[in-house]
Amino acid sequence: MNEVHADDSPTLPWRHSALNVLLALILAAGLGALAGYFAGNSSSETAHNNVDTGFLQDMRIHHEQAVVMATIYLGAAPNGNSTLRTIARGILLEQQMETGRMVQLLRMFKAAETNESDQVMGWMGTPIPLSRMPGYATDAELEKLYQSRDAQADELFITLMIAHHKGGVHMAEYTVENGKNKEVIAFAELIVESQTSEVGELTRLQAR
Repeated sequence: MNEVHADDSPTLPWRHSALNVLLALILAAGLGALAGYFAGNSSSETAHNNVDTGFLQDMRIHHEQAVVMATIYLGAAPNGNSTLRTIARGILLEQQMETGRMVQLLRMFKAAETNESDQVMGWMGTPIPLSRMPGYATDAELEKLYQSRDAQADELFITLMIAHHKGGVHMAEYTVENGKNKEVIAFAELIVESQTSEVGELTRLQAR
């Protein structure tokens, strides 16, 4: 990858505005909690299948790692690429809010709020260990990101997050095709759209 320069600033969607992200981050945790709180009062359709619940439970785990990755990167790269740091802040915001939405839907279905087994992806037909979840970073990769600094952290974070988002898109696309609940399908479609867009942004930064 060519070096990512701190002054590279392509035009980004509104959610990547530094000011918008800063203000929204203040509300993220509260909004996620409110989503779960109001789940019991939802009048939404509750018909669902194992793809809906499995997707939500496993995607919650997937999202939680993305938040960890973004947090590690921001700490490792205080002088990193400014655009990439803004993207990382956006990931912190969006994925925490989306996790709140997933908890809301799982409560509505009266299902466990996360996958409590030692296997994932069974809802896609083949249960596998968590370490093999699509796009899921290994402990060694996270440690390498933690130990990196600035330009090196930029490169590692881009590489890891592209793989992570592609894995999430793969899971979401399967849900769009095989899920039953309209709200879950709409949520999966949103993930496909937003993470595909972000992969494009990250790929452009990687190519510079």
